[in-house]
Amino acid sequence: MDTVQLRRTVTRIAHEIVERNKEISEIILVGIRKRGVPLAERIARAIEKFEGIRVPVGSLDITLYRDDIQMIGPNPVIGHTEIADDVSDRIVVLVDDVLFTGRTVRAALDELVDFGRPKAIQLAVLIDRGHREYPIRADFVGKNVPTANRETIEVLLAETDGEELVVLCDVVEEPEPAPAGEGPKRAAKAPKKPRAKKTAKTKPKKKSVAKSKIPSPKRSRKKRG
Repeated sequence: MDTVQLRRTVTRIAHEIVERNKEISEIILVGIRKRGVPLAERIARAIEKFEGIRVPVGSLDITLYRDDIQMIGPNPVIGHTEIADDVSDRIVVLVDDVLFTGRTVRAALDELVDFGRPKAIQLAVLIDRGHREYPIRADFVGKNVPTANRETIEVLLAETDGEELVVLCDVVEEPEPAPAGEGPKRAAKAPKKPRAKKTAKTKPKKKSVAKSKIPSPKRSRKKRG
C-alpha cells in the first residue's frame, strides 16, 4: 500500500463514518498512539473537506492500561493522552493502524471510559490482520490482510516515520543469544518476498569396491626324525 492507496483508504473510511453517523456534530475521533493519532487527523481533514465540519480529534496512550505492563520493564515510556472535548453522550471513534489480537483496543476502551460515558464507541482501523484474542471487531476497516503468526504488518506514515508505506514482513528470530558483555540482539524483520522453490541436490553415489581377502601362506611343519 503506497501513498495514493493510503489516501484513498482514509477517504473511504471517512465517508463510511459519516454515512453511519448522521449527526456529525456528535462525533469525536480518538487516535491510539502512536500511528492512530495521525490517521485520526487525516480522517478529520477528509470529513471537513466534503462536509465542511471540523470533527474534534483526541489521542490516547494506553501504556498504563496494558495487561502486560509488568512484562515491558520497570520504567515504561508513557506517552501523552489528550482529549479536550467531553466524551459523555458523544460518538467516539477509536482509530488505530493495525488490529491484531485486540488487546490494544481493550486497553483503549478501559482508558476511554475514565473520561466519561460515551453514547457509542466505534473502531476504525487501517489494517485488520486477524488472529483475535479478544471478542473485538472493527466497524470501519481499510483493508483485511490475512497473515500467519510469524508475519507482521508494518505501517509507516509521513508524520511519524518520514515515509508512506504498508508492508507485510516476516519476523526473523535470532538463533543464538548475544555473547556475554553485549546487549541483546533485536529480532530483524524482513520484507515479504516470493519464495523460490528449493531443488534437491543429488550427490553422485559412490561405488563400493569389495575387498578380496588374500589367503595367508600355509606354514609347512618339518617332521622330526
